[in-house]
Parts: sequence; structure tokens; C-alpha cells
Amino acid sequence: MRLRVRKSRAKDKPEEEEPELDTEQVLSAFEVAIADQERVLYGVALFFEGVSLLQAGQEAVIETYQKQCRNVIQAGQEAIQVATSLLEQARENEDKAALIGEFKFYPCQGYPEPEELTRRARLLVDTYDEIFPDRPRDQEFEQSETLQLTEAAAMLFE
Repeated sequence: MRLRVRKSRAKDKPEEEEPELDTEQVLSAFEVAIADQERVLYGVALFFEGVSLLQAGQEAVIETYQKQCRNVIQAGQEAIQVATSLLEQARENEDKAALIGEFKFYPCQGYPEPEELTRRARLLVDTYDEIFPDRPRDQEFEQSETLQLTEAAAMLFE
């Protein structure tokens, strides 16, 4: 089975012929997209850690960020679950692979500026991977580590 991937085109440009991707390429690309969403969600958690440290004593501010980040992470996890299920179905039945082309992630939806938070989240995870390359993600942070990560990412964000 071969799938065609279509890109949107400008109204004044003729449609260019897009390369066809085989099922395994589509599934592999979707797997990468799922992993990227998982990275973004981890970055949102890192963002909240940094905000909590930098806004210490400002309980109302921290609570607002906590609610927003929790909602973003929950919605993202639900999307990842749906995507993972779709991927499993497509691996079992190639006819379902066409549905992958219709699936779209909306990272950080529910946050006032989702594109900005997505960018910050990716930057935080990239910085985390650079500073703590072999660290398990479930390991708790010391305050000094959170500050180090937040400062390093902030320098790159600007």
C-alpha cells in the first residue's frame, strides 16, 4: 500500500507532484511525531519547575501556571494515547495507515500562547539533554539544577 502525503499549496502556484510514501515510512514518521509530542510534554513539566522556582512565594501565580501546565500535559497525554493506539492499529492493518494522515497534534493547546510554550518546551528539553545527557527523566531536580537548566535555556530563548 502506498500513501500520498499532500502539502498545502499557495493559491497562485500549481500543485507540485508529491512523493508517495510507503506504509512503513508513514508509520515511522508518525512514531517520530509521537516522540516529539512526548518531548514537548516533558518540556512543559520542566517549564513549570522553572516557573515554580522563579516565582517562589507568589502562590497565586504558581497555581495559575500549575493549572495551565497540568491541562496542557493532560490534553497532550490524551492525544499521545490516541496516536499510539492509531499507530498500533495501522501496524496491524495497513488499511488504517491512511488515517494517520488525518491525525494532527496541537501541542500546548489550552495555554494562552501555545506556540510560545511549545518553543520554550522544546528548548528546555534540548538544554536538558545537553546539560544532563544520561539523567533519567523521572529523577527529581535539586533547586540548583532547576535554576541551571532554566538559566541556560533562557539564554538560548532570546
